Amino acid sequence: MFAKPYKLKSNNTLKNSEKKHLAQRIQNDFPGVTEHKVKDLVPVKSNSSCMKLVLHSGETIGVYVVDGIPIIIEKEEQLVPTVCALWKIPDLIPTITIHTPVLPKVLGGAPLYLPGVTLPPRGVGFPMFSRNTLLAACTSDNSAAAIVGRCLLSSGDMLLKAAGTCLETIHVYGDLLCKETKFEKIERPKLGPPSYGGTNPESITMDISQLSIQPSVKEEWPSLGKQTQQPDPVPVPNEPKLIPDVPQTETIENVENEDSIADECSLSEESSIPTDMDGLLQWCLLSFIKLESKRIELPLKTNLLYKNHLMPLCPADRTLDVKKSSYKKMGKFLENMQQQGLLEVREIEKGVDAVVSINAAHPLVAAHTVERRVERSVERGGQRAGPAAPPLVREVHCVTAAVVDLFPEHKKGTPLTSAEVRATLTEYVKSRALTAPQHRAAVTLDARLANIVGRPEQEFIKWEELMSGVQNKMTSSTEMRFADGSVKLIKSKLEPIKMQVATRSGNKKVTLVSNLESFGFNLQVLSQECQHGVAASCGVTRSPGAKYDQLMLQGDQTHYVAKLLIEKYGLPKKFVEGADKALKKKKG
Repeated sequence: MFAKPYKLKSNNTLKNSEKKHLAQRIQNDFPGVTEHKVKDLVPVKSNSSCMKLVLHSGETIGVYVVDGIPIIIEKEEQLVPTVCALWKIPDLIPTITIHTPVLPKVLGGAPLYLPGVTLPPRGVGFPMFSRNTLLAACTSDNSAAAIVGRCLLSSGDMLLKAAGTCLETIHVYGDLLCKETKFEKIERPKLGPPSYGGTNPESITMDISQLSIQPSVKEEWPSLGKQTQQPDPVPVPNEPKLIPDVPQTETIENVENEDSIADECSLSEESSIPTDMDGLLQWCLLSFIKLESKRIELPLKTNLLYKNHLMPLCPADRTLDVKKSSYKKMGKFLENMQQQGLLEVREIEKGVDAVVSINAAHPLVAAHTVERRVERSVERGGQRAGPAAPPLVREVHCVTAAVVDLFPEHKKGTPLTSAEVRATLTEYVKSRALTAPQHRAAVTLDARLANIVGRPEQEFIKWEELMSGVQNKMTSSTEMRFADGSVKLIKSKLEPIKMQVATRSGNKKVTLVSNLESFGFNLQVLSQECQHGVAASCGVTRSPGAKYDQLMLQGDQTHYVAKLLIEKYGLPKKFVEGADKALKKKKG
């Protein structure tokens, strides 16, 4: 990444709140690191800044600098530690060892091939990691990290395969970033030779030399009935242990549960998942259609489809990235899927595309099998699981006596989405040949439809007027699906979430967010998430005369709140008052 010259776009000093926000992001992205280590990496009293760099490829990245030392690279909203950060916190990401002569080759631009990696005998102590995770590499003569990149092979593949590229290099000690004149002089510390699993070969030699080995005494013919005492074996570090086979009895068979059966089937299930990115994209889309087509509310914006629905369906050991596919963009992928007849995409606003219909009866969907673990997580609301875990909210229309004849398969009180109402109405009109031939987009009213909409029989009516007339005769309701699978139906429209910017003493602005509890949000948990997200104080309060609590954030945070509720938790814009105006604001 830094093998060729780059340009400095900006260099901004970080405020204390921004330093705390950066430290929190590091702790969130790298859960294994302790809070104490993160504070040492990004001290509050340090001189910190964020440099925006334009690379030779045209890509813009961020580099966080603490006291003249680069510690974090921000690439596509993902944090990547530099070698300097790994010298302070070596266990931030997994580290492998390469042969020392390989380092200059990688610095010169060559990829890291598998033969250049040193592997332990029988794989003992080798770190465990999956594909596309961040990985560091040190040399066989120095355990200080020298390379940071993204692994192209899992740890299992590295141990089993004999050749192939194993690392996509991001940053190397000695590249142009390390030679930046704005930084302090960066020198790699000289540490001892590395060892996998933390076992030093020298210590093993010392342990062996300290053992007192007695010559064995052989008894040619032991006495009858005399049991020979075998000495206890000397413990050996990393010695593989044999697990005895347990006979399968009826008791063990009765103890087996559904999760163990799912584990047995996992190999066959994973083998059906494509390994290429194009196939994985389509696999996730087919899984989405099969699992969520009946309960998703359309239209669904394409960016929310990718972020909130396709990415959570991706298996844990894979990484879904449309940029690494042949489509490069989500729009081209969906255009191809539309040509195959899986869905329909339209422009609902200027420059905003959305999925308006889904073909759940497509042969590809019918033949698609969903991995059990994915299906179970979706049923439990796993795709929406988050710190506050709100329910899935959608507007529905309940069948009433006035329209029950239009919906013979549903009884009174059954909730239906607008898409289901439209589909049933379309089928009713087509089956009775009520489409007006001389008037496009118009319907001829029969006696039943005329009675519902209150218009004369045989009169022409536009499709949208007919749809609106039928829905007006139904009960507008709100359905809430919680993460535990329970469903709550409210026979009224919910009041939207309201955001208000108020001025407190000293001309300080605060943002008040009300009616969150009606949508199932836990205000205490949500306030903590907002506090970390905006790096400002946030709490729960109640205005005089109000029935419910409100969320109060320091400053004008309407943009952040609207983006959090709509993009992360999937609330439709109509449930967030002033969402369009808030989203157009710059981050403040």
